[in-house]
Amino acid sequence: MANPPGGGSGIRSMKDILTSSADVLAEAGFMTRHVSVNAREALVFESATVIGFLLTYDDPHVLIEAWDKDATRVIADHQFFLRRAGQKAWNTYVVLLAAGNTDYASLAALSAIEEDLVGTRKIARGNIRDIPDLRAALLPLLPLQTAPKLEAVDMVAEIRQRATELQPRAVDAFFSSADEAVVIQVLEEAQ
Repeated sequence: MANPPGGGSGIRSMKDILTSSADVLAEAGFMTRHVSVNAREALVFESATVIGFLLTYDDPHVLIEAWDKDATRVIADHQFFLRRAGQKAWNTYVVLLAAGNTDYASLAALSAIEEDLVGTRKIARGNIRDIPDLRAALLPLLPLQTAPKLEAVDMVAEIRQRATELQPRAVDAFFSSADEAVVIQVLEEAQ
């Protein structure tokens, strides 16, 4: 059963990562479909500007050993799809995710995979334990998700501070519940 896309439920297996990835990507506007790569389930995803393939592993060490063969196979299996994609094919990703613990050596190897830009862009991550980990791994593909947090502004004080060329009486009239004609008259008298 899939974890809720926004929840913090644990991810325990390749299947959980795959299912939850499909949910997160669909929520971000990607079309997704499940495919088979080297007798393992994978995910193809596509948006207006990006095409990608998502492969999952139980352990980062297995990911490191198998990624090149799996990525080569998924690209070969979908070469006609990529040719028809036109300009979008220049923005093809291979996403490699593992649920297991990532030690320092594995982390270095995953970074090296990401730096390999031959053929496709790559995202390679381990320690995928829950939906926030998954979202963090997929962040390069996802649209901006958080609006900037701004402090509350006292609009009346802000307008008074910026309206220094007007007479205080004119600004007071503007903020009063007076009729529009009265405010205009006060503004005209202030000039």
